Amino acid sequence: MRNVLIPTDYSLASLELVEKTVQSLQHQNLNIILFHAFEIPFHASDIVGNNGKLPYRDIVTDAFRNGCKRLKEQYPKAIQSILLRHLYGNTSAVFHNFCDANEIDLIVFPDHFVFTPVHPQSVNPAPLFRKAGVPLLKTFTPAKKLQAAPASPSPEKKVVIENEYNVTETEVYAIKKQYSAAVHLREDTQ
Repeated sequence: MRNVLIPTDYSLASLELVEKTVQSLQHQNLNIILFHAFEIPFHASDIVGNNGKLPYRDIVTDAFRNGCKRLKEQYPKAIQSILLRHLYGNTSAVFHNFCDANEIDLIVFPDHFVFTPVHPQSVNPAPLFRKAGVPLLKTFTPAKKLQAAPASPSPEKKVVIENEYNVTETEVYAIKKQYSAAVHLREDTQ
């Protein structure tokens, strides 16, 4: 099971990163950790002025929560859990401790990532991700679909490969099997 950290701005569009990650890491069990960082308040008035409200309290919407549930239902074998995690701090040491505490195996940080602050105290995680020492998933490569090869070519189906040697498909397979090294056919140049 892999713990995958994915940055979020709590929008439904940010859940596309989750979907692309699951498609890229098919056949793996994943714990998805949706992440956002906030600055630590410096003044007591910042804490008292907000009436003790947490910065993410009003940002996480029901539509976002429902989107997370939909993804978990859509990929039940791949996604074991989707967690929301917040970090208070903007230093590499604090983020490194966060990664250790949450046992982060992979950080999704695509090349096209654009930070969108959702709160005045939001922190751009890009410098933290680069210095974390955790592998980064920068590009999404969809898993290749494997096609089942026929067990044995049927004798009644002989397709002729259009070339000067007039070799059937069955004979080509036999030649490739017999001579596993590359076989080069050449014309006489006389």
